Amino acid sequence: MGRGFFSDCCKNGEFLGLLHGDLFKIDLQLFADPERTEKPTPRRQRKAREEGQVALSRELNMAVAFLVATVVMRFVLQRLIDLSIAASTTFLGLDDFDDLEKISSRVLYAFRDPLLVLVVLFFSIAISAIVIGAIQTRFLFSFKPLKFDLKRINPVEGFKRMFSLRSLFELFKSVLKMIIVGYVAYSVIKPKFASFALYSDMETADSMKIVFNLAYEVMFKCSIALLVLAIVDYFYQRWEFEKSLRMTKQELKEEYREVEGSPEVKRRQREIMARLARGRMLQQVPQADVVITNPTHIAVAIKYDSAEMEAPVVVAKGADEVAHKIVEIARQNGVPIVQNPEVARQLYRMIDVGEQIPPGLYHAVAEILAYVYSLR
Repeated sequence: MGRGFFSDCCKNGEFLGLLHGDLFKIDLQLFADPERTEKPTPRRQRKAREEGQVALSRELNMAVAFLVATVVMRFVLQRLIDLSIAASTTFLGLDDFDDLEKISSRVLYAFRDPLLVLVVLFFSIAISAIVIGAIQTRFLFSFKPLKFDLKRINPVEGFKRMFSLRSLFELFKSVLKMIIVGYVAYSVIKPKFASFALYSDMETADSMKIVFNLAYEVMFKCSIALLVLAIVDYFYQRWEFEKSLRMTKQELKEEYREVEGSPEVKRRQREIMARLARGRMLQQVPQADVVITNPTHIAVAIKYDSAEMEAPVVVAKGADEVAHKIVEIARQNGVPIVQNPEVARQLYRMIDVGEQIPPGLYHAVAEILAYVYSLR
């Protein structure tokens, strides 16, 4: 027995709110399947993303592209007009129109600067649309939406989509855009309509400048109005997409079976794991110093090595059939068996296999080990 063990023994003796407002009475629950009441699982959301299904507002793409085009045109339009006039003057001043190849090369040379400005304009529009689309989809890139699907050309399905509530909402949205754009343009042009007749008396450059400024004001305000509508549409598209991913209770159960396995299979797996663990535990019984029993229902095998252990360790324990097996192995290998119901119950209840006994049981276990050593 180790000195440390015996000494221890002694010591221890919103958006939706707008749509439901007074102006637009739309019951959005009409878009949802009444059976799909459960929130989508992360696995369902991940699979939808892998299939290329994400919340995307095309209105937001167009609104941002239109706003960028308006702002860029504000800075390049005058330059584009000046370059176009200069290129046209140069081209019309040519007197050699006999050689077609020379004419085409001269046209490209004369109009290269206006074409370059147009390239910058279109490139800015394209980049803005791509960036806002990538931000909406969180930079998703997938070819799966382009996969051929017979459902897309099914006339019955197409007829259903044409007269669905979603189509009605898209029609309502298009009409609303037309009304907003028309109202904004009218509100900008109306105060200046009376002065249009005076533009004919101005220099061409001055009148064109006024017209360009007016057109820019109309375009800019319309783009801001469309952007506000597009932001509302973006939140609606997200809400509708999340609704489309909702699951039924049966789908939740099936997904749980796919991920976790059926209860029968998992129960069988637990039984196999318990059997393997029990087999490994019983292999430790021959190395035990003593087996403490209840005497018939509980058995706990104890091992203690003063050179390697601070306190005795439970190497095996069991109840009923497992307890009988531990006692049987102990008898076959000459391991002493001591009947102490109280200590056996406490060891079985408080300690797992492989753990040291707690200080509260040091004294009782020390007495049992001392008795076993005295027999040897």
